[in-house]
Amino acid sequence: MLGTCSTSFSSSGAARSKNLKVGSGKINGTVLLPGETLSGYETMAPFTLENGYASAGAYENGRVVDSIGGGVCQIATTLYDASLYAELEITQRQNHSMSVSYVKPSMDAAIAGTYKDIKVTNPYDTPIYIEAGTSGKTLTFTIYGKETRPANRTIQYVSETLSVTDPGETVVQDASLAPGARVRVQAGHKGIRSRLWKCVYIDGVEQEKTLLYTDTYNASKAIYHVGPAAPVPAPAETTTPETTQVEPTPDQGPKGPGEIGPDSQNPAAG
Repeated sequence: MLGTCSTSFSSSGAARSKNLKVGSGKINGTVLLPGETLSGYETMAPFTLENGYASAGAYENGRVVDSIGGGVCQIATTLYDASLYAELEITQRQNHSMSVSYVKPSMDAAIAGTYKDIKVTNPYDTPIYIEAGTSGKTLTFTIYGKETRPANRTIQYVSETLSVTDPGETVVQDASLAPGARVRVQAGHKGIRSRLWKCVYIDGVEQEKTLLYTDTYNASKAIYHVGPAAPVPAPAETTTPETTQVEPTPDQGPKGPGEIGPDSQNPAAG
C-alpha cells in the first residue's frame, strides 16, 4: 500500500451517496503503467442518468444547485489525497470555489468539465493499482504498488489557514411562511485563503518542507427566508375600580373622623 485516504459522507442523502458509489466504482480497478495518467473526469463521465448518476447538490457560481452527478468532487478529493500519500505526480488539480466540510482547506480537488479535473500520473518504474469504493457512509481510495521508499522516511501534509472572511447572510421575504418564521435555505461558507505544505521526515526529524498550493475559497452568504412580520400583541386593558359614595341621611348628618352617630348606644351597630 503506497497511500490511502478515507472521507465521510455521513450527512449526504440517498442521491449524493449513490453518485459517490457509482463514480468511485468507475475508477476502482484502474491500473496505471509507468508514466500513465488517470483523468478523474474522463474516467467517470458522462454525468448522466443513463450512466447511473442521480441529481444532487453541487457548487455553481457561489451557490449550491442540483446537478446530475452532484458530489463527485468528493471522489476527486479522496483520490487526490490518496495520491499525495502515494507520492504520485499530481498533473492537474484545482480547489473548489467554496470550502468543503470533509477535508481541510487545500486538501480538496474539484471536477467541473475538463477545465477543473483531477489528473494523477504514475511516476514509478512499476505499475500501480487503484482501489476505490464506499462502505457505509465512508469513501476510500487506496493505491498499491511496489514500495521503493525508505522505511524510516515518512511524509505529512499540513493545511495552513492564512485568513478567514465572515460570509454574512441574505434575507428574503417569503409570504408563504408563517408570520415570524425564519428558515435557512442555504448554509453560508466562510471565505478562506490557505496553503498546503509537504513535510518529509527521516527518523522523525523534518528534512524538507515544500509549499505545494496556495488556494482561495470564496465567501458565500447564508440565505434565509422569513415570513411576514408577526403581529404586535395589543396592550392589555387596565380598569380603574369604581368608587361608591354613600350619601348621608338627613337625620344623621355627616360624621367626621372619631364622630359617633345616633346608633352608638347599640353595641351591635356599625
